[in-house]
Amino acid sequence: MPEELELDSAARLQLAEAALRYAEDYLNDLPTTPASYPPIAPDVVARLAAPPPEQGRPISQLLDLLSAALETGIDTSSGKFLSYIPSGGIYSAAIGRLLGAITNRYTGGTHGAPGLIAIEAGVVRWMCGLFDLPDTSSGILLSGGSIANLTATVAARSRLGDDFAHGVVYTSERAHHSIDKAARIAGVHPDRIRAIPADASLRLDTALLEAAIAADTAAGMTPMLIAVSAGTTDTGTIDPLAECARISREAGAWFHVDAAYGGFFVLTRRGRERLAGIELADSITIDAHKSLFLPFGTGGLLVRQERDLVDSLEGRGSYMQDVPEHGREIPNYFAMGPELTRPPRGLEAWLALHLHGVEPFRVELDRMLDLAAWTAESLAAMPDIEVIADPELSIVAFRSTRGNGVSQSIARHMNDSGDVHVSSTTVDGRFVVRLAFLSQRTSQDVARRAVALIGEAIGIGS
Repeated sequence: MPEELELDSAARLQLAEAALRYAEDYLNDLPTTPASYPPIAPDVVARLAAPPPEQGRPISQLLDLLSAALETGIDTSSGKFLSYIPSGGIYSAAIGRLLGAITNRYTGGTHGAPGLIAIEAGVVRWMCGLFDLPDTSSGILLSGGSIANLTATVAARSRLGDDFAHGVVYTSERAHHSIDKAARIAGVHPDRIRAIPADASLRLDTALLEAAIAADTAAGMTPMLIAVSAGTTDTGTIDPLAECARISREAGAWFHVDAAYGGFFVLTRRGRERLAGIELADSITIDAHKSLFLPFGTGGLLVRQERDLVDSLEGRGSYMQDVPEHGREIPNYFAMGPELTRPPRGLEAWLALHLHGVEPFRVELDRMLDLAAWTAESLAAMPDIEVIADPELSIVAFRSTRGNGVSQSIARHMNDSGDVHVSSTTVDGRFVVRLAFLSQRTSQDVARRAVALIGEAIGIGS
């Protein structure tokens, strides 16, 4: 029980050894632990929410409490986690985060940690190159896709200038809800946010988009932002990117692609082909904690013109007069995003990418595409099971043709097993079960077990 905040070397090593041993046991046990747990008990809540004592407690007691906390909810670190959008949480990136927290350098401005900012800027330039963005492009790593979508919306609003009061945002009814939320936070009135219906393939209907723009323009309004998806959360569907880029250009609107889920599939041949047109975007939301397998908390925004971010988001107080001006090679990240104080997010991505190289990430993303294709083919062969859309990326969405009640019972059976965890959505009023493959810990055996559980639920055996 350390009595001083600044630990000596022996105490640091003892604490680190206990934490790393705990982490090692946790990861070693992961293949045999359930994908989800029963509802948290009131006594567990009370134990975990107790206020801190005046005198410290042994790390062993605190790790026991951590175990109690982790034995609740959904185990998102498990390869059996197939719901929502999984996050790989690779160990090497977690070590990068640990080192970033221990060194605790300030990366908001160039004066604090120019070396760490150079590391992050290099990662961002590499990301821009993946999407074939021009030399004028840049970006910033943020906490996740929601803040990235908000930052893009603010940049689009700024470009519109005095016409902002008449600005309209267009997106798909299947878009992530953070697009609508970002527009509202950015000051767009709710009655000027258009959710364009999707077509039969669940992609944004471009004919309806053009009609909505024409009607709004005739009414004296100005198209401000067209936001589309490169992999919807519901079904992994990719909107018609090139066509939406053309419509945006002709309307004079900012073209934003929310690729938080699907963006890094561009590393693969199949992903690059399916994401054609993304290189035409004014901005792209990416989440390294999704399709780059990093721990939660590392997303980002890439922009075609770095100046658009700086013009809309730079701000300074008088106490910052000694901070150098924003530069291309070593940027002031406070001038490109909403945060002033921020962790060195680039460090964990940089460490993982340089330690492993890019190829293993490409291999795993290809494997996720293969798992989804195999699962969709297996489900299509089952009686009374309809795969909602051919998986373009790594989500397989399906339903029972016998109705919502049967679809719901399938999801319950799968989750009650503890062998996998799945989530659901609604498409055209129909209850749809989702399987999302996006963890390096998800094996072919997990996919087989998921398919077997579906078979059990509809009565065709294991």
